[in-house]
Order: sequence, then structure tokens, then C-alpha cells
Amino acid sequence: MTNPASQAMTGTTAAGLDRGVVIVGGGIIGASVAFHLAERGFTDVTVVERHRIGEGSTARATGGIRQQFTSRVNAAMVHRSVEFWTDFEQRTGAAFDFRRHGYLFLLTTDEQLATFRCAVAMQNELGIDSRIITAAEVTELVPGTITDDLRGASYCASDGSGSPTDAVNGLISAARRSGVDVRQRCEVTGLLTTGDRVTGVRTSTGDLKAGLVLIAAGPQAREAGQRMGIDLPVAPHRRQAFAVDQMDWLRPGMPLTVDLGSGAYLHPELSGAAVIGGNDRDVPEGTDTTVDQERVEPLVKALIDRWPRMADARVSRGWAGLREMTPDDHAVIGPVGPDGLWAAAGFSGHGFMQAPAVGECLAAWWLDGTSPYDLAPLRPSRFAEGQPVIEEGVF
Repeated sequence: MTNPASQAMTGTTAAGLDRGVVIVGGGIIGASVAFHLAERGFTDVTVVERHRIGEGSTARATGGIRQQFTSRVNAAMVHRSVEFWTDFEQRTGAAFDFRRHGYLFLLTTDEQLATFRCAVAMQNELGIDSRIITAAEVTELVPGTITDDLRGASYCASDGSGSPTDAVNGLISAARRSGVDVRQRCEVTGLLTTGDRVTGVRTSTGDLKAGLVLIAAGPQAREAGQRMGIDLPVAPHRRQAFAVDQMDWLRPGMPLTVDLGSGAYLHPELSGAAVIGGNDRDVPEGTDTTVDQERVEPLVKALIDRWPRMADARVSRGWAGLREMTPDDHAVIGPVGPDGLWAAAGFSGHGFMQAPAVGECLAAWWLDGTSPYDLAPLRPSRFAEGQPVIEEGVF
């Protein structure tokens, strides 16, 4: 159902489509919006990327696709995206391996269990096949798990992961074939307006005319917004992960498992190796992507406490990227300034998994005047209105 206020806003912006669309940012969100517009037959679109397509934060993402959220809007957006990830090759003509290995959340307190029971009920209403399972079922899924302190677990078999790089390349290639203009190593330096109406952008290689401009610049969204005279509630924070070499007990079919007691996660890969992380939510705002090696020892210790066989783990490398966080850890999607200026940013680590739904909804909103899913909870004005989205038990 579409929010009436959202429909009213769309009516004023759709008129600008006859002057074209500029998408600022060539990561997964920008690529998805460009693809969905082109798939609908609208190709007067220019994607502007200051580096190369997909080499920013998208390239450093771990590629998780999970529907298990405690906020309805996040769960619904990923659930809506899962069908696209499943049919990616058919829709784009590019290969994409969506591994449905499942996600498993280990619950160590009664409060966590109660929160996830409510979340599972909401997820089931949306058609998500999540469920609360017992400690015995946990050990069937991940043998060797210490379960003495568990109150239960939340599991969804249809969650999984995929390659963000493959996704961006496939979406952009399909959009290009349809006629979308993609400009790399081109930086947007300002907004062009006439009165209170957007007329284009100023870039490092010349002006581009457009009636609608979308800021989809990920961790650089606030910086891009400032160049256009607006202040987006989006801040960059470093997140990092580490690769663990092959271990005999790791199986590729094991779910990505998050221990909510410590925040640490274990993501087995097809090769028998794994990716670990999750103990860095307290990193302050900043753009430093240097790997903090001091976090490795406490991370591995937390994992050993849950899986004693992790004592044999050999951490071979680490990498860091940036996540664009908002005050409530939810995206901002909608009009943000002069008529014709929009934002789709601040996904707080969930942009990859939600990207297909974001592209679908914005394309429909602009072309049809209505979105297949109500994006009003993610409106940029919600913070000024004192109505942030509530996510219980943030993870």
C-alpha cells in the first residue's frame, strides 16, 4: 500500500523525468535503480561514478542476503529482493550465484528470544520461512556448537549470500545494453537549479542536464549532499572482516551464524574456508579503512567460546570498507531538497541485500506515481519529525 503523502510528492517529481535522470553513485543501489528504469523502458539515465563502477564499498561487502530483521520495512525489502536474486541471470543475462545456505542467530537471553519470536511472527506474515529452533537443532545445523547458554535460535533456510561485484557488473551491463549512459571517473561537484527546480548537475567533466537527480553515493552520500546544498543524516563508519583458512569441520552448507551474545559471526564458504567478523559496531564515524588488527584476538576468542574447534583457525587476511549509517540504522529514501532531488542512501550495511527492491520501488514511484511497497517509513524527514524506525535487538 502506498502512502498518500508519498503519492503526492511523486506527482511533482515525475514531471521532471522528461528531462532525464542522473544517478550519483555507481554502487549497488545506483546500479539497481538504473537497471529497473531501463527494464521499464526508460533509458534517459546517466550514472555518474567518481571512481570505477562497483569498486567502492560494494566491492568490500561480504554479500549477505537475509530476511531476518526485527523491523518490518527491512524484512519486507529484502524479502521482495529475494525473488530478483533468484532470477538474476534471467533478468540481467549475467551469472549470479545466490547461495541459499541460511542464516542462524544464536539467542543467549530471554529478551532476545522474546524479540525474535515476535520478529519471526512478523516475518512469517510477509511470507518469510523463518522459525525459532531449539539448541538440539542448532547442533544439527552447525555441529560442535556450544549450546549450554542458548535460550534458542532463529533460523531461515532461504537466506543466503552472493557476490556484490557480480551483481553490480550484471546490473550495469544490462542497463548499458538498454541505452543507459555510465560515466566513470567523473565527480559531481554541484547541483544546477532554476528557481526551486532541479535542472541538472555540475561535474568534473562538464554539466549534465536532468530533471531528477538521485544521490546514491553510499558512504559519500553526505559529502555529495553537501555539494548540492543539503545535509543528509548519513555518516560513514568502518566495518571489517577477516578470512579464515580451510578447516575440515567447516561445510559449505552450514548457515551464516551470528552469536548475538558476542556479536561475532561465522560465514562458511564453498571452499571450506570462512569469513569472520562482527565485533566492530562501536567504531566511531570516519573514513579510515585501515584494518584494526587488535580486534582479531578478541574476535577469535569469542568464536572459540562458541566453537572450540576455532582454536585451530588461521586468519590469513583482513579487509575493511565503509558503511553509511543513519541514526536509526535504516535507509533514507525519498525527496530531499529542491523539487527533483532525491536520495537513496544510509542503508547501514543492508544496501546490497535490499538493492533490487529499492530499484523496483523507485522506478515504479517515478514512472507510475505509486510504489509497490510503502517507503514512507524510510522518508528522509522522519528524524526531524521525531519518528525514527525502531529495530529491536540491532544486529
